[in-house]
Amino acid sequence: MSVCGLSISAYAPSYAAGQASGQQYDSKTLAQIEALYGLSEDAAVSRLAREYEASVQARRIEERNLPSYAGAWFDSATQSLHVATNDKADFSAIERIGATPVLVKHSLKELETTRNDTANALTSELGQGSVRESYVDIQANAIAVGISGVAMERASAFIAARGSASVPVKLTVAAKEVGFSTNVLGADGTQNLTWFNSDANVHPCSVGASAERVISGTYVPGFATAGHCGWATNVFKSSSTGTNLGAVTWSSLNSNGTFSSHADGAWVGTYTGWTPQPQVNGYTDGTLNISGTWAGTLDAPVGTTACRYGYSSGGPHCAPVTQRNVSLQIGTGGPIINGLIKVNAICTNDGDSGGTLITASNQVQGTVTAGTPNSCPDDASDVVYFFPITTTLSLATTALSSNPVAMLTSHGRTAPTMPAFACPDPANSGEHIYECNIPSYDSQGLTNISWTSNTGASSNTTNLSGTCSTGQTVNVTLAVSNPYGTTTRNYSFLCPINPLP
Repeated sequence: MSVCGLSISAYAPSYAAGQASGQQYDSKTLAQIEALYGLSEDAAVSRLAREYEASVQARRIEERNLPSYAGAWFDSATQSLHVATNDKADFSAIERIGATPVLVKHSLKELETTRNDTANALTSELGQGSVRESYVDIQANAIAVGISGVAMERASAFIAARGSASVPVKLTVAAKEVGFSTNVLGADGTQNLTWFNSDANVHPCSVGASAERVISGTYVPGFATAGHCGWATNVFKSSSTGTNLGAVTWSSLNSNGTFSSHADGAWVGTYTGWTPQPQVNGYTDGTLNISGTWAGTLDAPVGTTACRYGYSSGGPHCAPVTQRNVSLQIGTGGPIINGLIKVNAICTNDGDSGGTLITASNQVQGTVTAGTPNSCPDDASDVVYFFPITTTLSLATTALSSNPVAMLTSHGRTAPTMPAFACPDPANSGEHIYECNIPSYDSQGLTNISWTSNTGASSNTTNLSGTCSTGQTVNVTLAVSNPYGTTTRNYSFLCPINPLP
């Protein structure tokens, strides 16, 4: 078993000349994007800017909690976000955020329910280890289940015998069995010293992202990594210096080898003398600064590009996100890990586990859980799975007496900040309906949003919608908080009565 970790050393930043929307892209990452998609430098910069815009749009549409919502993805041909819905009445809401609506038959809720039922039924019929992975293929509006080759004939017969299902089920042969991969910066190398002293195997891993525990104004330094890198009380050392780095404070891996909550996350508290930084070791990319925008954890939709870094194979290793929310069986008869991000056509080696998946706009996505073993540098036919960083931080916070575990970003230990914006938003207000939204925020740690108004409308998302009467003065209060403070804004305006745009 191997893991990946963060580095503690410093590297000189390396940036491309091109910029989009104020974003500077690392030159090596940009070069890989150019090669990956066959683009010029200017076209690559343009695509990355559109991917970032699509990520923000995806967040906005998901926050609307439309019952008909069926997933979103970045379409490479049009370089825009496509949003699936099974209700044409939602088209206007999707178009208002700048995305392209796609009418489908099944909602995401229906697809996810069918996925769970189908995967469980196939496992019961075929036995443990036969169902390797399952996920919703949002672009096909269908269910996909990866089956071991020896069980494919029985699986096909079982699905056929169930009769025609309303939701399409695609069975695929799981080509390869995947297993766990084996001044602190994300992607630096670590070693589980406790395990090494027990059995003399190396047990390497990588840091995922620097993250501190906030306890009543006291800050306990540390980092997030993969759960399978070690269980609570295990001692880690630094691969670069050989000195002790810290001890696992929380892990989803239990000492009996089981995994809690079908998760693969851990938080390591670092010892005195180590100073975690809001950065990722980009190896040939130099040092990557984790963005404070959206607290550095804005989800990258399917089809947008992300890059992996780790101690054993360095980086960047870039490819489009293939699927999200994948359930994966580790090995034969091993644990099932849920909620994974799947990326095809990148590689991983022993020691990359726990390492960082990050977008070109420096939004951390997750940490390496599993993949085609020791496959670098040949990326083409390989696959890597990542556990979402937001889930790791949330689980760690709950487990550690609800004291926030905050991923470090360039924003630092201050309350959130927000750019100027209109409330009401003229593009979405009129006919006694008003809407306010946050274009973005800059923050560190889990960030909570709270809208209240004198019309009774309230929200905990980036968007507030309400109704009002002619001549009424609408009063809106917005409070945005993180573990370090709260920023409050107040707005007053007359009820919009002009026609909706």
